[in-house]
Amino acid sequence: MTENFTGIVLRTIKYSDNLMVADMYTRSHGRMAFLVPVSRSKRAKVRSVLFQPLAMLSFSATVKTSKSLGRISDAQIFKPYQSVYTDVVKASVVLYLAEFLSLVLREEEKNDAIFEFLLHSLSWLDIAQQGASDFHILFLMRLTLLLGIYPNVENYRQGAYFDLAAGCLVYERPLHDQFLTVEDTCNFVEFMGMDFSSLHTFALNREARGKYLTLIHNYYRLHIPGLPEPKSAAVLRDLFS
Repeated sequence: MTENFTGIVLRTIKYSDNLMVADMYTRSHGRMAFLVPVSRSKRAKVRSVLFQPLAMLSFSATVKTSKSLGRISDAQIFKPYQSVYTDVVKASVVLYLAEFLSLVLREEEKNDAIFEFLLHSLSWLDIAQQGASDFHILFLMRLTLLLGIYPNVENYRQGAYFDLAAGCLVYERPLHDQFLTVEDTCNFVEFMGMDFSSLHTFALNREARGKYLTLIHNYYRLHIPGLPEPKSAAVLRDLFS
């Protein structure tokens, strides 16, 4: 049966000389995998070049069963980017986020909140004049809310520690080493209160950006067992160093 989909590209993997597999996060069914014909012809109904990291596509696919790979028969961009693939900072951030999302978005069921978050936040990044260098950090912090692992930083008071393992504020130094210092906790809580439009006012420096990225990775790994380190994280560290 042929169905129409709207989806965001998470990753692509070579399947054969003339096919690749595209993992998509769809509006209607969550994560799905599809076979995509590999063709660069401008006349082809499916141009594989469209399947760039986090590209927003509308497409038709034949899906036989929920366990089988659907085959895409027609695809086009439904929301084109203006600068994401031409700005070196934004392109690196998108490459990293696509890999990270492919690791954490595992559920094969509809989730409107996650899809809308991806759609609107990536659209913001595309037109942003400032704040792109720190976008991925706030993006991943916001995503924790939709994944059910959001850090509890309500009712913050001076002198608190943030316990990464417990995911909450504590007022006595934890006995383990997975926590933030009082100073880092204060900065963390302030950053958590940001939204994308005010992100540029925080302006992390190179050292702080690296520290926050490591913090986020540690936090995710503590709350999502078995989560590997994204390989593209090294690209970001090199870019911002």
